[in-house]
Amino acid sequence: MSKNDFSSRLETFLNRVRREFGAPTPPTPPADPIDEFVWSFLLWESTTSKAENALKRIRSATVDFNEFRVALPGEIRAILGERYPLVDERAIRMRAALDDIYRTEHAVTLARLVDMNKRDARQRLDTIEATPQFVAARVHLVALGAHSAPLDMRTFELLRDAAGIFEENTTLDDATGLLTRAIRAAESLEAHLLIQQWSESDPPPARKAPAPAKKKSKKTSTRARAAASSRTKKKT
Repeated sequence: MSKNDFSSRLETFLNRVRREFGAPTPPTPPADPIDEFVWSFLLWESTTSKAENALKRIRSATVDFNEFRVALPGEIRAILGERYPLVDERAIRMRAALDDIYRTEHAVTLARLVDMNKRDARQRLDTIEATPQFVAARVHLVALGAHSAPLDMRTFELLRDAAGIFEENTTLDDATGLLTRAIRAAESLEAHLLIQQWSESDPPPARKAPAPAKKKSKKTSTRARAAASSRTKKKT
């Protein structure tokens, strides 16, 4: 698929989602990107409703994100909930990531990223231990207003299988690159929110099947019937 073909397919899809769900309201960037970091970690391979409930449990069970950081993986698992998607991996990753931030910043904060240029900020996000690319990209996009295309496996597979946006042999990394190049910086936040909104609908609307081709009519014209009748009479 050429770049132009992909861009056209994506634009058609986003326009359809916008018509069906309406334009999304962009979130207000937090004063400290650590809030978006934790939220994006909860949203990774999950849904908004599940992430909201998990964040409420974190705030109820701990004083702040530093107390959450020092909790054992089993304790984090219990806070998130036993049935939370990828709960074991998520607990280990979140603890390792927050530990990395604490060692570097001497506090559980990412406030320093706000004053950094976008490239350096993304590099720092990408090097935080155990942090998925979806989380780094989403913080870069939502909290720092940079050009990124957050994409996790859950959403990627829906876009590939239900919407037909990606071809079968496309990898997650390839898909992220395609989205980043196809979506303009000024439109990247809306595009991400539209995709997230679509992916959480139940079920996500599938691609529209092409209309069946109309069968050609086999009706014989009046002139043809008259000619055939004339030939028959002559033979008689």
